[in-house]
Amino acid sequence: MDSKKDLTKELLADCFHELLLTMPFDKITIKTITDRAGLIRPTFYKHFQDKYEVLEWIFQTDISDGTRTLIQNGRAYDAVVLLVKGLEKDKDFYRKALTIDGPNSFLEILKKDVYASFLKIAGLYSVKIKETIPILTDARIASFYTNGLVSTIYDWLKSGCYCSADDLCRAYHYLMMHSAVDLIS
Repeated sequence: MDSKKDLTKELLADCFHELLLTMPFDKITIKTITDRAGLIRPTFYKHFQDKYEVLEWIFQTDISDGTRTLIQNGRAYDAVVLLVKGLEKDKDFYRKALTIDGPNSFLEILKKDVYASFLKIAGLYSVKIKETIPILTDARIASFYTNGLVSTIYDWLKSGCYCSADDLCRAYHYLMMHSAVDLIS
């Protein structure tokens, strides 16, 4: 039974994915998704609350689940690489997703996910910093790094990916390993 349920959920997500590539998000309705899938509307609601949840599920299953696994295994930089390469792999979809506005937008989903990742990393590695600079809480550290990474990804995706994911990751890694003072001296 679960495999049929999973297949139906994937079908709905695939149909939403296809629709977002061909039409504006605000024109996509639950009916257009279920019609494309050959299902009835109540079936949609057995799997998703709304189309925002479909978007979040796609991002979670395509990218986020893998980044969390890497972070749990102490491979934070690899998680960033997976995130950026995953976005690049489906850049047309994620560029369209960035056009969605509001509190459930893709940008907010991305921020929430990246923040949770950096919060986990900060909790694992920031003990010494918190002892010497108490205002640098896990939340403040996570917020700082989230803003930098999400802003970089946003600009990169919106521009049509002005460089490869590998180049972006190398640049991001360089910036993470060097202070602003290093850059100007």
